[in-house]
Amino acid sequence: MNLIEDRIRAAARAAAETVAPDSVPPLELPTARPRRFGRERRGARSPGVAWTRWAARLAPLAAALAVSGILIAVVTLSPPAYQGGPAYVPPTTARPDVPAGPPVSAYVRSGQVPPYFVTLTPSGAAVHLTAGGAAVATIRPSLPGGKVVAVTAARDDRTFVLAEQGQDRKAVTFYQVRLGPSGRPGGLTRLPMSVADEKRMTGLALSPDGTRLAIAVAPGGGVQQVRLYPIHSGAGRTWSATGGTLGEHFATWSLSWPASQRTLAFNWSAGQTNSVRLLDLGTAGGSLLAASRPAVTLAKTAGMGQTLYQCAVMSITPDGSAIVCPSSRITDIAKNGTMTYSTGFPEFSVTTGRLIRITGHWPRKQSGPFVYDVLWSGASGQVLIGMIHSASRDWVGVISGDRFTPLNVPSSLGTYAFGTW
Repeated sequence: MNLIEDRIRAAARAAAETVAPDSVPPLELPTARPRRFGRERRGARSPGVAWTRWAARLAPLAAALAVSGILIAVVTLSPPAYQGGPAYVPPTTARPDVPAGPPVSAYVRSGQVPPYFVTLTPSGAAVHLTAGGAAVATIRPSLPGGKVVAVTAARDDRTFVLAEQGQDRKAVTFYQVRLGPSGRPGGLTRLPMSVADEKRMTGLALSPDGTRLAIAVAPGGGVQQVRLYPIHSGAGRTWSATGGTLGEHFATWSLSWPASQRTLAFNWSAGQTNSVRLLDLGTAGGSLLAASRPAVTLAKTAGMGQTLYQCAVMSITPDGSAIVCPSSRITDIAKNGTMTYSTGFPEFSVTTGRLIRITGHWPRKQSGPFVYDVLWSGASGQVLIGMIHSASRDWVGVISGDRFTPLNVPSSLGTYAFGTW
């Protein structure tokens, strides 16, 4: 549903796991480094690399942890720079090391996934067929020297909103575009809202019916905001909070909509928990935390006999029943301290907060696979479009049950290969 240029999490962490345990030096904690926002997309170092290196270093200590009974904590770095990882390599003769699913065309024909998606290109955007990946049309920036930096979609797979910067690469303006029956876009319509500084935008989500746009902004001083605007006219509303973080630079899925549109889901990280809260859109603005309630809360630590889910950004399913968490590492900790690892898309009940199922649940091996993002969800979350790393490359594909079908995305798109439906 939603995508922005910085969503792609670097997959280089898999390489670090090939280090043999007996070659790992003693654990030395690094000097704390400040979180850095808005870093260069192509030159950024992936936080995922740091995670796997520390995971490898901690492996020899598992037995000691079982004896002492201390808590096992996820090494939580700043949320990933989603466009900072290796370029996507489209499938050729190789395939991911996971069970194969039916052709993408079968999903499209049956209506299980939408027929079109929109990607970012180095300056503009492009419309592609989901089945086959062919480009239908390109969308150029509205201003000379401008750049499209984000895109979000309504549920109809026809209405999209593009976020564009001018030549100064600072302020962000928004444009609506609609696709015709053949997938070709019409003209851009300028929308009335804007964000003064692109580096402070931490979320973007168009409502399912395409009539409202939600924007997460970090204006400074530790304040986190959700701003909600009618698409074409009318006053916006703002909810604000401190004491946590809502998302990072361009982490679009920090905001997500259920089909009811009475609430808006937002990610909230505070202390030793990550949660998804539901904002009551019937309120007039004001306190973000007072106007919302937690739907799912996950601890960043776990003890013996518990399971630890590494979830950076979570989102609500369109029917509002579940929260989907792309978890690169799921750690099951036995009561004797033994740890087993898997990967997948855990889905938790919005009503109870408990695990419902894990879609794409695969053993986590040294060579992969592991999942690291979700780009679109079917109504109940049982069919997803997501991203995985396997067979030494990145893949975008449809996940149903434990089966995975790669999408054919042209290699010319490079790191801009991932889109929104």
